[in-house]
Amino acid sequence: MTTTYPTLFSPVELGPLQAKNRLLMAPMVRNYAAEDGSSTPRYLAHLTSIAEGGVGTLVLEAIYVRKDGRGFPGQLGAHHDGVLDGLRELVEVAHANGALIGPQLYHAGRQTSSASTGTTPVAPSPIPDPLMGEVPEELTAEDIADLVRCFGQGARRAEEAGCDFVQVHGAHGYLVTQFLSPFTNHRTDAYGGDAEGRRRFLLEIIDAIRAETSEGFPIMVRLSADEMVPGGITLEDTLELAKLLEERGVDVLDISAGNYASFNRGYLIAPMARPDGLLEDFASAVREAVSVPVVAVGKIRTPEMAERMLTEGSADVIALGRQLLADPDWPRKAESGQAETIRHCIACNQACIGRLFTGKDVWCTVNPACGFEAEFAAPASGPARKVAVVGGGPAGMQAAITAADRGHNVTLLERHDHLGGQLIAAAATPHRDGWEELRRHLQSELDRLGVEVRLGVEADQATIEGLEPDTVVVATGSRQTRPELPGIDEARVFTSRQILEGRAAAAGDVVVAGGGCAGAQTAELLAVQGHRVTLVEQFGTIAADAPLDDRSLLIGRLRDLGVDVRTETTLMRIDPDTVTLEDVTGTTELACGTVVLCLGATPEDALALQPDAQRAGGPRRRPAPPATPSSRSLRQRRRVEPERRRHLRRRRCRPSGAERCFGGASPSNGFVRRPSAWWELAWPRRMKPLRA
Repeated sequence: MTTTYPTLFSPVELGPLQAKNRLLMAPMVRNYAAEDGSSTPRYLAHLTSIAEGGVGTLVLEAIYVRKDGRGFPGQLGAHHDGVLDGLRELVEVAHANGALIGPQLYHAGRQTSSASTGTTPVAPSPIPDPLMGEVPEELTAEDIADLVRCFGQGARRAEEAGCDFVQVHGAHGYLVTQFLSPFTNHRTDAYGGDAEGRRRFLLEIIDAIRAETSEGFPIMVRLSADEMVPGGITLEDTLELAKLLEERGVDVLDISAGNYASFNRGYLIAPMARPDGLLEDFASAVREAVSVPVVAVGKIRTPEMAERMLTEGSADVIALGRQLLADPDWPRKAESGQAETIRHCIACNQACIGRLFTGKDVWCTVNPACGFEAEFAAPASGPARKVAVVGGGPAGMQAAITAADRGHNVTLLERHDHLGGQLIAAAATPHRDGWEELRRHLQSELDRLGVEVRLGVEADQATIEGLEPDTVVVATGSRQTRPELPGIDEARVFTSRQILEGRAAAAGDVVVAGGGCAGAQTAELLAVQGHRVTLVEQFGTIAADAPLDDRSLLIGRLRDLGVDVRTETTLMRIDPDTVTLEDVTGTTELACGTVVLCLGATPEDALALQPDAQRAGGPRRRPAPPATPSSRSLRQRRRVEPERRRHLRRRRCRPSGAERCFGGASPSNGFVRRPSAWWELAWPRRMKPLRA
């Protein structure tokens, strides 16, 4: 097959192995495994979709070798023989699709919690991780010897299950890195002190793997080229270690960066605000120092970038992580000349790492089938249906795409003169270009599939009945909340969506009420435009709903722009030239020219709640909770707010990608004339309205 990317899709020698191409699935924990660490049907279906997509090498995920090394509740394990059957199934799927496969053996060390492991975390030294916060127990020499043995046993199980290789996780601040780094290793015995002592644990692990596996069994090692913390591992340290590992017979080096302590700098799992390919220079430097294959990773999203990195000599292999969650067919599409149809990861970090770090299973904002491959499998073919989708936001667009892709005749109705919904507002703020990229992709898919799009149509019951559809999907999104406050109807008061969508313009100094992710990003845009901005948030922190690294970078930019952030403060009143704010010290007046509201949203569900829709099985929601009187003091608000938030959690719809960033209920609030059709055509269970 002739391909636009000849180097990317050429074979590569990985020690004694040959991979069919130079694409490697980066190890990513999904939280799909069983409690005992074994694989599940869900994990198998997910991995099958990626293997069938054409990637050459699969590194499963960080797989713990001892129970106290588990970092996440649904993580794969290699700590007992009971995991072998599930691991064999994963191997069979990979080999059936011509791919190599192996686990990443790891122990979390201090970068876990007693809630995950049931025991106190362990580490080379009793130094707490800044992110996790627990003081770990210092490992004894006997503990270290047992851990080395466990790594060897994990490798034995991997080979016994048919795996082609193992990778040792020596990056990202986990246990092996904790030994390697002076940032975390303050020991004075044989496993600490100088560089030779700090490297001893890793070298003993390699020796144990050699002893427990057949001769020549391939070993990869992943390293953080730079931990990006004071006193941590530097690139110079990594270059020396890389040469040593090559001398000790390691077959492949996988080069990343960072640890949990530097996570908020946005290099370990680069967010939207960081550039593509940001770790390329690290891989290039290591490749110049060794002769074994080097893997590059770090927000490599396009085949053009991957091909360039290979041809310029920065790496021998390209690792795709989140990109394969967004589109498992990325390799096949790129190789077959369909690169323009790739559904790119937008690095929002919301449904993947954002969920993972809260102990939840991994989803994908741009790919509703991620983690739900079995449920989302195309149903048996049948007669084409007439499908009407109401609402041209991301959920409506995706529902129309899914239905059309399965052969149905789809009409998409949108009341505005454009498609995209809240993606328009989301993409308007600085460093959020990924949302526009997603909108363009959805638009191009609608065009490719021939979906009939009717813009400027205010759909009502009569309009829909005129289409004579077999199935109706209502994806009408939400509207922003305007609380009952004195002065709320002033001409200078706008919602954030009005500002971001260009339907209104701010003048003079601006007060942004609502300091969630959307409010903080709106404040950033206004500050970049030259306004003096005050951001008011009722609770104790801003952008609390943003992924950790994105939040840290956003807060830093707001600080640099001089935005006045006032937490534990409530907007009480709006007058012609001032606003009244209340905090724990009392009330104050602040002069401003414009007030921007970003105080959440309520569903646009009037159509879905019409009587015909109710009879068709549409959502029946509880009445909204009583509005909090604007005169209530901040102290009283704090007492009622937890219960109010619990009530909202019970009644709201689960958010789509745009909604997770910009607040409100999911655009997929919907009813169907035939309830079973919703399951077959649109989103999986997680996108359906929560019922009381």
